[in-house]
Amino acid sequence: MPKRLIIEYEDGFTKGIDFTQLSKHSQLELSKLGLCPPPLAIPRASKNYLLLRWKDRWQEVIGVDESSVELLRYYILERVEEVGRMALEVEGDYPMLLTIKRLPKELDSMVTVGSGKAKVYGFEPKGSKEEGGKIEHVEYDKAERHFQYEIDKNAETWIEQIVDSLKTELHKRGTTLEKVLAMDQAERVKEYKELARGLGIRPMEKQEDVYGFVQLMLEDLAAART
Repeated sequence: MPKRLIIEYEDGFTKGIDFTQLSKHSQLELSKLGLCPPPLAIPRASKNYLLLRWKDRWQEVIGVDESSVELLRYYILERVEEVGRMALEVEGDYPMLLTIKRLPKELDSMVTVGSGKAKVYGFEPKGSKEEGGKIEHVEYDKAERHFQYEIDKNAETWIEQIVDSLKTELHKRGTTLEKVLAMDQAERVKEYKELARGLGIRPMEKQEDVYGFVQLMLEDLAAART
């Protein structure tokens, strides 16, 4: 990794700063210019994570740095192409909106894990309405009684399955929880990437969300052993 960023002026005067003092955003922008490799740091874990599963077993994770997250609505807008829209209730004045681009009608379920109790939401079409040049397919709506999330037992079963799979992956890689947590950040990033690949978990938007999710699952595994 680079040690210092140095700026040279027309008169030959230079000013420099330690590379580690730059924000991750600045490091990323410099990497896009080809001046350095992309940052390999594990960010502070988000307060909550959403793990989405498709019917074909594809999984994606996204971090939500809010104290509480609850699904308000999931619906699919059909125009020329289909796009899923997921409204999340978070702290603050406005809901958070996510766009589901990959096979929105094939999204099977979602689990929220993090600061609160884990919850599982299942998705299936319950109705549709046509408006203008679009069709809206509703697959979850908190305001409707027939849409319910599953809490505690089923959600905890999900987490246990992920943790069990994580233990299997650690064994396959010939390492242990203690060894991974003792690694420096650069080594841990590489290890987290391989563990996530073994679990079949991919980022919805940022690779850092995958690292944070794996970190959270490792912490759950460590807590289970105490």
